[in-house]
Amino acid sequence: MKKAFALFCFALAIAGCSEPSNLDANGNYVKGVHYRELANPIPASSNDITVTEFFWYGCPHCELFEKPLHQWQQTLADGVVLVQSPAVWNEAMKLHAKVFFIVQQMPDKQKVHAALFEQIIGLREITDLNIQQAKLAGFLAGYGLSEQEFNDKLNSADIVSKLKQAMQLMSAAELQGTPTILVNGRYIILNGSANSAEQVMDIASYLVELERQNLLAM
Repeated sequence: MKKAFALFCFALAIAGCSEPSNLDANGNYVKGVHYRELANPIPASSNDITVTEFFWYGCPHCELFEKPLHQWQQTLADGVVLVQSPAVWNEAMKLHAKVFFIVQQMPDKQKVHAALFEQIIGLREITDLNIQQAKLAGFLAGYGLSEQEFNDKLNSADIVSKLKQAMQLMSAAELQGTPTILVNGRYIILNGSANSAEQVMDIASYLVELERQNLLAM
C-alpha cells in the first residue's frame, strides 16, 4: 500500500490563520520547499496550462479540499484549466475511479461528484467489491442512471481506457498521496509546506504564472 491517503499535513480548519513561511528574498515560493519539479515533465496535451488535482473519493481530506479548489477554479484566467484525476493504488480505487468517469458523462455531474465523497467514505470498510459496486449502482440510480446502464458502462472500452490513462498519469507524476496538485505536468505542490488549503491554491497560482513565463521564454 502507498503512503496513507491523509497526506494533507496542514489543518484545513485553520485556513488562512498563518502567514506563508520560508519564502525567498523576493517573497516567492521556493523550489524544494513549497514545490518540486518532476525530473521528467509530462508533455502537455493542449496549449492550455493544466492544473491537475489527484484525488480519491474515499479520502476525507479530498472532500474538504473540494470547496477551496473550486473557489480557486472560478478565478482562473483564460488558458488555464483545472482537471481532476482519480488516484488508483488498489482494486477498490479502480472501481471508484471508474465511477468518477461514468459520473463525468451524467447531466448532473458536479452534484453527483460532490455527493460521492460521503458515499464512498462510508463504503471504505466494505472489502467485498461486489457489494460496493451494488451500493454504488443503487446510489447512482437515484440520479437517473439505471443499474443496468451503470454495470454496462463500468467495464466498457471507454471507461477502461480512461482508467488506464489516469493510472499512467498518476505514475508519471510520481504520486504518493491525495489530494495532490500538479501544475502543467511539471510542478508538484508539497502540501506540508502550506498552512491552509487556500495557501496550496496560492502556490498553484504562483506556479501557473511561473509556467506561463517559462512558456513565453521558449
